[in-house]
Amino acid sequence: MGNGARFIEYKGKEIYFVDYTNIKTKEKFLEVIKGTNAFREETKALGKRNILMLVDITGSYVYGETLDALKKAGKLTKEITKKEAIVGVTGAKKIMLKITQMFTGMQLRPFDTIDQAKEWLTQE
Repeated sequence: MGNGARFIEYKGKEIYFVDYTNIKTKEKFLEVIKGTNAFREETKALGKRNILMLVDITGSYVYGETLDALKKAGKLTKEITKKEAIVGVTGAKKIMLKITQMFTGMQLRPFDTIDQAKEWLTQE
């Protein structure tokens, strides 16, 4: 469906899905983050809270200005989430994940596949 944020359904539960896959340039990443921030603000305005969140960064490059923008977005998103999962964390991205967790307070739990993440998110 393309990069950005949207709600998906899994096992009758709504998941806030953020697709940051295969983004290779800083400019594109910042553009997508801007769009996902707007979606988050719309979601907050609707009064949604305790959201199940899934982020996929498979195949993307995260560094510098992009990491800063993600940390800011994560801090604001934490206000409306209950559980957070992430897919695509390999190699140096593991360091990025630890930095993001420290900065935002989000407990983004890494998974190897989207299905594993969705299973964990929807368990009570």
